[in-house]
Amino acid sequence: MSEKPFARVIVDVPQLPSLTYKCPTDVEIRVGDRCIVSLGRREVVGLVVALEDTTDISSDRQKSVQRVFKEVSPLDESWLRFTKFASDYYQHSWGEVALSNLPNFFRSKPGPRYAVSLERLRQLKTVSSKANNEVVLQLNDEQRLAVEMITKATSFVPFVLHGVTGSGKTEVYLRVIESVLSRNPDAQVLLLVPEINLTPQLEARIRSRFPGKRLVCMHSGLSNGDRARAWLAMHEKRAQILVGTRMATFASAPNLALIIIDEEHDLSYKAGDGVRYSARDLLIKRAQMLSIPIVLGSATPSLETWANVRSGRYQLLALHHRAIPTATMPILTVIDPSHEKLTHGLSQKVIQKISETLQRKEQVIVFLNRRGYAPVLTCPSCGWLSSCPHCSTYAVYHKSVGRLMCHHCGWSTPVYAHCPNCGNVDLVPLGTGTQKVEEIFQMLWPQARILRIDRDTTQKKNAAQEAFQAVHDGNVDILIGTQMVAKGHDFKNVSLVVVLNIDSQLASANPKSEERAFANLMQVAGRAGRSGLKAEIIVQSRFGDRAIFEALAKQDYELFADRVLSERREEGTSPYVFQALLLADASTIDKALQFLNDAASVGEALRKQLSADSIIIYDPIPMALMRVADRERAQLLIESTSRVQLNAFLKQWCHVLIGIRSSVHWVVDVDPSDI
Repeated sequence: MSEKPFARVIVDVPQLPSLTYKCPTDVEIRVGDRCIVSLGRREVVGLVVALEDTTDISSDRQKSVQRVFKEVSPLDESWLRFTKFASDYYQHSWGEVALSNLPNFFRSKPGPRYAVSLERLRQLKTVSSKANNEVVLQLNDEQRLAVEMITKATSFVPFVLHGVTGSGKTEVYLRVIESVLSRNPDAQVLLLVPEINLTPQLEARIRSRFPGKRLVCMHSGLSNGDRARAWLAMHEKRAQILVGTRMATFASAPNLALIIIDEEHDLSYKAGDGVRYSARDLLIKRAQMLSIPIVLGSATPSLETWANVRSGRYQLLALHHRAIPTATMPILTVIDPSHEKLTHGLSQKVIQKISETLQRKEQVIVFLNRRGYAPVLTCPSCGWLSSCPHCSTYAVYHKSVGRLMCHHCGWSTPVYAHCPNCGNVDLVPLGTGTQKVEEIFQMLWPQARILRIDRDTTQKKNAAQEAFQAVHDGNVDILIGTQMVAKGHDFKNVSLVVVLNIDSQLASANPKSEERAFANLMQVAGRAGRSGLKAEIIVQSRFGDRAIFEALAKQDYELFADRVLSERREEGTSPYVFQALLLADASTIDKALQFLNDAASVGEALRKQLSADSIIIYDPIPMALMRVADRERAQLLIESTSRVQLNAFLKQWCHVLIGIRSSVHWVVDVDPSDI
């Protein structure tokens, strides 16, 4: 019944190209259909990407497609082109990208109750929306212009909505979505957010604003069934709005008309394993392929995005003022802790300001980007440190559960009763984490209602949502937290932000650490003064004379970003060069480095063969965190001033590396986030 006798099929296997199978004679098969094919002795789910008249495979070796899933419509051509682009750009097989980004239900072999399960997925759960009590403020001139410019776009335009914290970026998003859906009720919108804990608040706000539209969510906090249900609703055009984290990048949305990426600078948009893609970068390409507008929103855009603004490739929409007229920007004070005697690590001014804020019945945020009680436990007698036996890092002391935990491989053990090296029973915690700060604050302000929000306190389902709701409801006086508290939340009664231990980030050797520190400081400072209260941010830092604090005091992102971009242009570093890392891990560091040296030799020969003069291959080095989970890790950096030349080189280079038989595991990271 198929128009052509052969189908090219991709499967989720690394480095495996498309395979050719005979089309079934009893059922029509179309490009984009999911199917079952045999792969060796296994039966796997595949995806049809082309139909062909002929094949070079001899008739005695030809295999047939065993089953075609007709219960769900095929994935459309634009989705296939998008996943093919991603596979080519990030140097992975097409099947690895396309199949691995389908929900489990749609990439697994079906069970006996497949049809029943599918019908259950089609039954969207009813979500009750509270009455919309939100006061919809009138747009100011800057917001109105932003909405007008975005809604006028009828083709691909990358907009950067750069607004100070509290400037009403979310309201702009909502007005633009409203305009798109009123123009075309069948249109679909994708709104990406960086954190799971930001989703419920935003979801509730959108549901109340658009009660007649279907909204679905996709993030790792949902069950496999709920993710599959959301994916299917978008694929079948029964849902109009998708709010999700990075995993929503590859959602099927046949009527996609608008993409919005909130907090576009956030590191969580870059995948850290598997296909190491950037959700932001891929969605910009997806918008270009579909010829639709995309909005990148942030108070602190990434330097890559800002460089595109300055070059004119992206269109800037600036919001210089907070949306609520009475809202104030925070006043910055930097305190050098080395110039005074501290009380439990706190300066006297910090203690005084917190006490005054509590007396006014206002809320305090304490930002410390380090969870646990202390980063390391030590023995003062012999100098023993609580190292992880499987990683080249320390196991963090978690006092509340009495354990040492590695935040990289997950290893943990009960806290030792005595030093395993010399037997001394007086082990001492070094440094400060959120648990220790919580303990100190409970001692200094025993009457205050103190809440700690970090990964340890939000592991249970809905824990983060309930914790943030307690802050919004005014049931918390002091909120202590990591990056989770720094972005996206509109706290009405916060007037003071205290930042501790930012120096570890400012002193880091990572070239992007200053950029990330500034983003953290701007974001967390933006939680204060949003409803008209006088706002302050106090930072304890030994680097108060750095230019980063001058820009922070003025809440002037442009001052900071233009300075750093000027420095990077002179140095010839990212974003003015294009980079890739070849990452290798093995049982020993020597094996990893030897593989990379061999790869570098192959690369040099290929570079000369291609006359790729812009390509620079650096020497391999051990990674900063060399050992993780008993695997020794090294890296090799490749740079080029030409993205096209770099991608062409990587494609051929990876093809050669695939043929090298080795026990070393390797992966290419294109546009790495830590260089």
